[in-house]
Amino acid sequence: MKKYLVASSLLLSSFTSPIFAEESKSFYFSIGGGINFVGDIESSVGVINGEYGTNNPFQYSFAIGKEFEDWKLEFNYSGTTISSDELTVTAGGVGATAALTPDYEADVTSYMIYAYKDFPSDTKFTPYIGAGLGFSSIDVPSQNIALAGVNFVTSDFDTQVFTFGLKGGVDYEIAENTSLYTELGYLNLASFDAEEGEEFDSINSFVVTAGLRFSF
Repeated sequence: MKKYLVASSLLLSSFTSPIFAEESKSFYFSIGGGINFVGDIESSVGVINGEYGTNNPFQYSFAIGKEFEDWKLEFNYSGTTISSDELTVTAGGVGATAALTPDYEADVTSYMIYAYKDFPSDTKFTPYIGAGLGFSSIDVPSQNIALAGVNFVTSDFDTQVFTFGLKGGVDYEIAENTSLYTELGYLNLASFDAEEGEEFDSINSFVVTAGLRFSF
């Protein structure tokens, strides 16, 4: 985990340096929630390939940041539970899909540092774009699952992976120190290996979020 934090800090510094050249304005806190549209998760064990069909889970987030004129620097924490109700296995060009009962689940929490550029206007709307780096913790508990009518117990594992994200959104001022925001984000979780030798490809998702931001 330490190496992900070091890499994130070095890479992020390349585009956050303009922020500190601006006059500081204030701190802020935000809370939000939305839908995470997760792409199907692909994996392999030797010559056998698997594809887990995923749902679109709820995702929550908390953030604290500091404003520097038209820039913001933010620490963002988010969490969601990804679940899959089917698995497609392919070997030698032949594939088969079977249901997973109950859903196979993984808890994902992300710890990110974002830099944002605001585009002020003469209205109460302020569009912005941003990019971030950090890491995600993927925690998969041991689960008793039936696959095509056959019961088996999965192994638990916990791993941390490098993560980067992109965002675009808009703030709407509803009070002097409070704004409503909505944004579209993209997250990429790096590939990783499970303890039993299953290799997972990177996970991609798009997140639609809305929430409140409080300045202080």
